[in-house]
Amino acid sequence: MDRKETGIAQLLRFPARLDAVSGAMSFAALALKQAGLGPGVVARAELILEELLRNSILHGHGGDSAHSVWVGVDGARLVYEDEAPAFNPLTQGPLPPDPALPIEAQAVGGVGLLLIRQLGSAVAYRYSGGRNRIEIALQ
Repeated sequence: MDRKETGIAQLLRFPARLDAVSGAMSFAALALKQAGLGPGVVARAELILEELLRNSILHGHGGDSAHSVWVGVDGARLVYEDEAPAFNPLTQGPLPPDPALPIEAQAVGGVGLLLIRQLGSAVAYRYSGGRNRIEIALQ
């Protein structure tokens, strides 16, 4: 793990591997608690981060890889970067589940993207320098 200065948040690098997910989540949870955020906000951030990490590793990289992901906390903002192909979770991916349909008729997938889009108070995405960057305001 190494640090990267970004002007917005200091990011900590983790390997893009499923066995690194718990370490990245622990780092973010501790940083959010140190920033004074309450347990409910921290729990939402952990859910968002787990979705970002797992989707990046499993779908962006096709499984554990030699690539990296970066996680940072800037006050009440969660910052995430990865080296996966460009993917904007705000505009791409499957349609969200339709609450009017029975569970058996629902398409598989899309719930994690819905969580990422809706659990933060604001979500911003950009792709630059070969990296996806997602910033999520938690309050």
